[in-house]
Amino acid sequence: MAIDLTPSDLVIAPGAGEKTASDMKIIARNARLGGHFSIMEGEVRPRELLAFHTHANEDQHMYIIEGTLHFEVGGADGIRFTAGAGSHVLKPRGTSHGFWNLGETTARYVETSTEGGFETFVDGRADGLGAMVGNATAELGMSFETARAVEVLREFELTGLAGANVQDPDELIRDPAFRELMATDETARELFFYLGGAKLREAVKGFLSKLPFGGPGC
Repeated sequence: MAIDLTPSDLVIAPGAGEKTASDMKIIARNARLGGHFSIMEGEVRPRELLAFHTHANEDQHMYIIEGTLHFEVGGADGIRFTAGAGSHVLKPRGTSHGFWNLGETTARYVETSTEGGFETFVDGRADGLGAMVGNATAELGMSFETARAVEVLREFELTGLAGANVQDPDELIRDPAFRELMATDETARELFFYLGGAKLREAVKGFLSKLPFGGPGC
């Protein structure tokens, strides 16, 4: 039986894939797979946390290629476990999850997600971090447990967020949606000030005085 396919339709070579503005690389979009699921590759650098969140619409699966990741599923009263290279991890919809890297090398993984919501979320990073988070909450059925992220960052003395690909605080300050997030979400302010420290505070001092929590000394 003849098929209208070529090897290039079916084989995705190492290093190939669609780079995004986030830390995720899209290997195959869900439209290519009948709208059922997408395939991506991600990474978590040393001392980074993939912050806690919940998907209302997607079930997810991870295969860890390199390194070891520490997981918390179900929030502070849930379960914790460690998974290393060669492990598969399931993340059911409706269940809070996050993971972090305590090792000295970058952990890499493959992620499959049902439906198209997570793919849309990743694409949204190109419009800025504030829009990415805001659209996910308003349109994609995702929620973010920001306070829990701050607790775990402090517990393990983690120093960065995986996934968001924030290299320059100035990018955040130029993002109107991020400025709105900082003005209205106290836990988001705590999270980004914890991570950004003096550098981020210096970057935002020009508009801190306009926010409801005070001025540059905050």
